[in-house]
Amino acid sequence: MRIHLAELIGPNCTALGEGDTLYQLLYPEVKAGQSVELDFSGVNTLYSSFLMGSFGKLLQHFEKETLMQRLVLCNISQENLKTVNEFIDRVDQRLTEENDTHTMQELFEEDELGDL
Repeated sequence: MRIHLAELIGPNCTALGEGDTLYQLLYPEVKAGQSVELDFSGVNTLYSSFLMGSFGKLLQHFEKETLMQRLVLCNISQENLKTVNEFIDRVDQRLTEENDTHTMQELFEEDELGDL
């Protein structure tokens, strides 16, 4: 599958809802183990709200490595590629930290150390 972002969203990918539109197309493909080409030709602007609605939501369901294998970013400017990579790294780090915190809380509760 190939998705032309400029045709689907427009030259400015800025809104959370626009990101969700992309997410709705990507999720079933990634879940099925399919690769998706995202064509960024004609895309001028990427905002974190758009990325949160698309890549951020995908990272809640799939490992970062899975997304990197299944999503092929085509015709993307160096600036936009940097934006996407930095966003994915930040979200992945945050989710890892949240998971670690949750695991530690469970361990403390099992050991009844949570009440100290």
